[in-house]
Amino acid sequence: MVQLNDSMSYILLPWLIRTGKLCHRYRTVIKIAKMKILNSKKGRGSLLSGQITPLVPMILISTKFLPMRSKTAPSNNGAVVISHGSILAIGSAEQITKQYSDHRIHRLTDAVLLPGLVNTHTHLELPLLLNAIRAKAFSDWVLNLIKAKKELGSLDYAAAVKENIGTLIHTGATTVAEICTHGESPAILTASGLRGVVYREIIGMGSGGRDQESRIQKRGRNTGLIHNGLSPHTPYTVSEATLHKIKKTAQAKKLRLCMHVAESKDEIKLLQCKRNGLEKLYQLAGWDPSWAPKGSSSFEYLNRIGILSSKFLAVHAVQVSDNDIRLIKKSGTSVAHCPRSNKETNVGRMPLKKFLDAGITVGLGTDSLASSPSLNMWDEMRYAFRI
Repeated sequence: MVQLNDSMSYILLPWLIRTGKLCHRYRTVIKIAKMKILNSKKGRGSLLSGQITPLVPMILISTKFLPMRSKTAPSNNGAVVISHGSILAIGSAEQITKQYSDHRIHRLTDAVLLPGLVNTHTHLELPLLLNAIRAKAFSDWVLNLIKAKKELGSLDYAAAVKENIGTLIHTGATTVAEICTHGESPAILTASGLRGVVYREIIGMGSGGRDQESRIQKRGRNTGLIHNGLSPHTPYTVSEATLHKIKKTAQAKKLRLCMHVAESKDEIKLLQCKRNGLEKLYQLAGWDPSWAPKGSSSFEYLNRIGILSSKFLAVHAVQVSDNDIRLIKKSGTSVAHCPRSNKETNVGRMPLKKFLDAGITVGLGTDSLASSPSLNMWDEMRYAFRI
């Protein structure tokens, strides 16, 4: 018997027996989380609905079983034991059915059973904007996004969250690292049954950043599945004084942090006081150029502030030096790799091999529909493998 930890969940996807490969149009058949997926008041759910509340002990047996655990090999006839919303054990069908002989058995053919996917970077509040705001330069893409968002309101953001959560579930994601800018995603995520961290985004330059104080202090209530964190937007859109306040608050309240870091060459040029495309953003926002951060690199700057840590998730990390990689490793910082977004915004390619060789924890993320064609993690994996 293998005991599973609280972060484990399982999904089932259709399997094409003839090719031995996952179907191009995957459909999530079932999502089972370790902790309460649906409130029992909402009913039992359905094996084919994508949501289920197992109110009676049961065993799921699948023709293809990929436990994705060290020392636990894939098998052709694996089983998962579920009881009252918890996964109790995994193993071979023969072993499990003997050990839990009083449990109801569901045999699922032409399916593969594997842990739920983790999307390490999303902006679920953003609808599909990519084609409308494409630009050759990253800085122009940023300005186009700001302009496009002026046409959107709370109803648009809420509708996007609901649709995007549906995509995540449909394509097998059970955990998400979400950056919330407009306040719509936390409640909808909590009701969805997904698990994850919601990082409340903070943007603000100037001396002291007093206008951001309330947002820094405001955070949602942690639930069994959803935890809260803070997301200072980028090194160049949050003042150093505000970053110090965020660091202090995060340490006091034990919050996780997430930040877009070293995404573009313009970002590095700005820190190094060189001409850069982000000057147009400062002009649009009415920010004094003297407020811009100073440093040899984004990670050197953040390390000097002392904000890098094992609770810090750096998103993109494309424009990095060998010294940056050493700082990331030493601080225990994790990295979210978003290769399709990097391609669409023309910022370059993250040196993935260097991160992995250094032993840095790297997760895969889709980013938003403003910079990526889909929130499908299988599409992201295909592209990451291809490059």
